[in-house]
Amino acid sequence: MRQESGTEKWLKGVWGTSATDVYAVGYDATIINYDGFTWSDMYYDSTVTLRGIWGSGHDDIYAVGDSGTILNFDGVTWAERESGTTAGLYGVWGSSATDIYAVGETGTVLHYDGITWSAMQSGTSAGLLGVWGSSATDVYAVGETGTMLHYDGVNWSALASGTDVDLYGVWGSSDTNIYAVGGQGTILHYTDDAVDDTCLIKNLYGQPSEEVTLMRHFRDKRLAKTLGGRLAINAYYSLSPLMVKVIGYNDGLEGIFRSLIDTVLGWCPE
Repeated sequence: MRQESGTEKWLKGVWGTSATDVYAVGYDATIINYDGFTWSDMYYDSTVTLRGIWGSGHDDIYAVGDSGTILNFDGVTWAERESGTTAGLYGVWGSSATDIYAVGETGTVLHYDGITWSAMQSGTSAGLLGVWGSSATDVYAVGETGTMLHYDGVNWSALASGTDVDLYGVWGSSDTNIYAVGGQGTILHYTDDAVDDTCLIKNLYGQPSEEVTLMRHFRDKRLAKTLGGRLAINAYYSLSPLMVKVIGYNDGLEGIFRSLIDTVLGWCPE
């Protein structure tokens, strides 16, 4: 059903907290809000195009757009925040109010820690058009010519998307069920139903399993909160593929690795 928006400006992004609190942004800094009955203009005085929007709640919403524009809504008014870049920004997503990512032109990735926005090394010069994650240690960005990046809490790394068409959006219901969409009707789907041949824990215990769920919880809720923990996460993902191969050559090592991981699992809080 088509709704009356109250504007003729092109709208580029939408996000909401509930069925009675939805926001859309677009050309000439258009920001409109839906209260469950009608759309109303929030009147921000600018001509910049806003292209993406996300929030941690009704009183903490971010809109991003051209020329490095980042606007923040505190529940009362919209105000511009210093982004530190003039690159156009196309997408924004966060795992919390103190862990937010914005992506845009020429491989631009910005991170907000609750105090300031700072640039991150993305490793690409391709324009990034969409961003989404399942947690602070599992973030994806997609963009021009099939570009797909993954952030593990420490570094951004390139993934093989299998396509060279522009990818405009990414979203998932979990870290094992993710979609990316793009030009020419392209839809990419990542699922983890099969055993991951690069993850030691998934190989040892299967997916899904209680052990994998417990380790993910420990990774995201405890390890990812500290620098040492993030370095440990990065080291695990770097070494895990090698350990999987080693076990493949020597079945006797599987029991040893299981025993070590069972010990770690015993330390993990529920």
